[in-house]
Amino acid sequence: MTEEAKLCLPWAPFATLLLNQMLVHGLLEDSARRAPDVVALIESRRQTTYRSLDRLANQIAHLCHACGVDRGDRVVIALENSLEMVAAYLGAQKAGGVAVPLLPGPRSDRLGAAVRDCLPRMAIVDTATARAFGGRDQLGSIPHVFVAEADGGPELSAGGFGSLSAALEACSPDPRSVPVVDTDLAAIIYTSGSTGSPRGVMLSHRNFVTNATAIVSYLGLSASDRVLCVLPFSYVYGLSLLHTHLLVGGSIVIENRSAFPNVVLRSMAVHEVTGFAGVPSTFALMLHRSSLAEAQLPHLRYVTQAGGAMPPARVMEWIQRGPRADFYVMYGATEAAARLTFLPPADLQRKPGSIGRPIPGVGIRVITEEGRDARPGEVGELVARGSNISAGYWRNEAETHARFSPEGYHTGDLGYADEEGFLYLVGRQHDMIKVGAHRVGAREIEDVLHTHPAVYEAAVVAAPHDLLGEVPVAFVALKTPVADASQELRAHCAACLAAHKVPQTAVVLPELPKLEGRDKVDRASLRALAAGMRFEAVP
Repeated sequence: MTEEAKLCLPWAPFATLLLNQMLVHGLLEDSARRAPDVVALIESRRQTTYRSLDRLANQIAHLCHACGVDRGDRVVIALENSLEMVAAYLGAQKAGGVAVPLLPGPRSDRLGAAVRDCLPRMAIVDTATARAFGGRDQLGSIPHVFVAEADGGPELSAGGFGSLSAALEACSPDPRSVPVVDTDLAAIIYTSGSTGSPRGVMLSHRNFVTNATAIVSYLGLSASDRVLCVLPFSYVYGLSLLHTHLLVGGSIVIENRSAFPNVVLRSMAVHEVTGFAGVPSTFALMLHRSSLAEAQLPHLRYVTQAGGAMPPARVMEWIQRGPRADFYVMYGATEAAARLTFLPPADLQRKPGSIGRPIPGVGIRVITEEGRDARPGEVGELVARGSNISAGYWRNEAETHARFSPEGYHTGDLGYADEEGFLYLVGRQHDMIKVGAHRVGAREIEDVLHTHPAVYEAAVVAAPHDLLGEVPVAFVALKTPVADASQELRAHCAACLAAHKVPQTAVVLPELPKLEGRDKVDRASLRALAAGMRFEAVP
């Protein structure tokens, strides 16, 4: 089929998927053929066209081949969001390898465990990562390690680490043909397991591309779209922004300064972005630590939120105070290659608190403890099926068997569906608090706490109780000081909740602890704090 014939098809990106066997790097190659001079990546000091990105990814694919990377071999990538990170991710896949993106730097919480687990053939890292993890049991165990920065320093060369830029000088920018099929692994994404130790989620090219296709469909993305990305590409939410815009030939604006919300707003305005994505803490930060009210964002047409439950009160606050753009509440999991459900903007006020309905190509059942389908309004576990669902965890048969079954992927999330099929979450299985004979969902209490005008962030976990076994305790960060905050917040909850759901205390923190690189609340740290508390029955 000629290039002209392809472009005459109803929608070229979807049609050419068939020619690329639904491969992640095929999305880049198709866009580079269709529109080589369109800008793919925008950074603070440079812009990169699809042609240039594809050529650099080809060079990295040739470097992988020179280092002995074969089909299915793992390639660790520990870089900040950047041209080099994107090219390394796609180049490893062009070589037939499996990309293993990880947070860079000395605070990376998964790199050492991931290296020991996936046994990579090659790694591309930044200077800080090489210096922090260069020992024999970590990066030193990898046959080939390249440092992306030119100023790696003599100690890194002495440690056997090569310069990426120097190595690429000898590599051709021409395509390298490697037989890959859509069921091959494209990436392993490390996420915390039920025990807290990292586990590698295996995601195929088909998983990623089918999920990206569905997201493109319901967001209505096209080549004219330009998304601002503050989310790391080492997690699937960030990767979904990359995949969807590669698919349609759009642009990704990389902004690594998410801790400075006014900088983010300025980037959105300067680059005239049409889309923005964030996790709940992203929106809390922008609502209460930025000049959002003065922001002029006439090109912004949509905003997406995922990466954890966002309280309905915070969603409504964004709708009232944020830019005039469609707001999509979404729900997903690493095991789903990002997305499982979305709530159309038109239903936000009609279905407050809902995570919406399944995306195209996904089916979700609510299954009770007895193993039957729940009735409308009845709580059960959400179990998902679809071509985007992972085959399981790398070298972890026990966890794979526990979470994946013929019924589908058991999310561990408890929720219910209403009469129209809209889904609502009540909490995670391990976040349920057993107060005597009652089971209490942390999310219900958190949603009430977020309706208090002084609350900026809130998280509820279990603490031990001599008589009841467990009781809820709240950790909050405040926008404005509150006299006797614990008493006031407990009274606020008591006005809305049954007595056994009212937190025993509310602990005020300057900020809630976050997981490194993800801006998600670190509930394990809060559970550890709560475990040191002890509450007794009132005589």
